[in-house]
Amino acid sequence: MKFKQARFVAVIAVLALRLAACGGNPNGPSEGVTLEGMVVGSTFAASSVRGTSAAVLTVEVDGHPEMTTTIGADGRFTLRGLPEGSFTLIFKSDGTEIGRLDFDEVKPNQALTVTISVTGGAVVLLEERRNGMGHGDFEIEGRVEQLLIVNPVADSKFVIDGRTVIARPGQTSIREGNRARSVTEVLVGQQVHVKGVWLEPAARGGTQEALAWEIKLQGGVVGPSPSPIPSPGATCMINGGRQGEGIQLEGRVASGTVPSFMMTVNGNRASGPVSIQGTNVTCTGPRTTPAECLARLVPGARIHVSGTLTVCSLTAASVAANEVKIQN
Repeated sequence: MKFKQARFVAVIAVLALRLAACGGNPNGPSEGVTLEGMVVGSTFAASSVRGTSAAVLTVEVDGHPEMTTTIGADGRFTLRGLPEGSFTLIFKSDGTEIGRLDFDEVKPNQALTVTISVTGGAVVLLEERRNGMGHGDFEIEGRVEQLLIVNPVADSKFVIDGRTVIARPGQTSIREGNRARSVTEVLVGQQVHVKGVWLEPAARGGTQEALAWEIKLQGGVVGPSPSPIPSPGATCMINGGRQGEGIQLEGRVASGTVPSFMMTVNGNRASGPVSIQGTNVTCTGPRTTPAECLARLVPGARIHVSGTLTVCSLTAASVAANEVKIQN
């Protein structure tokens, strides 16, 4: 009898371990990709205060109906165990689909934090951040502020747009256009575009550094002259810009508003204001409705523009923007 009881207990223990490995919550296992969301907007705000008559807002992963959660009264939700690579979130109100958001290039064990607007039946991604232990992608554009360490055969460290960025031999590609460059050619005041990953802080409260996969030199060093230093044979007023290719610009609104306004580019990358054509305006920071976000697009506002350079000569440039993000 004791032997049978022991076998029974062992079977129960194995089943419990398997259940734990598969995940014991409706949002999937604790391992894998995690997404924490905040939903804002007039539609959600109105539905969340009507008590039992309020519409129930849910979000699920397309193709994975078991990964479904209800958005709380505070607008927050969490999904765990999401698939790496790519996935689509489906937002529903009382079971009826109201919108979708696609995420791609998701790394294993990554943590995503998103702010989403649900207004008038439209679902819009306002902000997205990705973090992880060596898996959190980042992408910044700005000027080199400090040279902390410059070593062609070991790690070099720079302060770029307020972040500490590491350039590592064999892992970091440094280039200007199609030409390879070295860490000794990364200079203070230079405008650069950096792609890489966040690294784990060395200690609690320590500075989080980033490892660069790519550092792209975009223009000359900032000097007393307000004009950029053009590359030999340049035909575009934006250093590194090529008509018909994608481009990302940091700067401020000079004049106008959507769908057409003028932008002053940071540093000395452009010799004059750039015309921006586009209507997809997003904002950093939580709890911002689309209308409130658009109202912030005024002269002097700090912006990040992603799109295609449709026109570029030595005297004029125009960008068809996929996104205009207003920064705090």
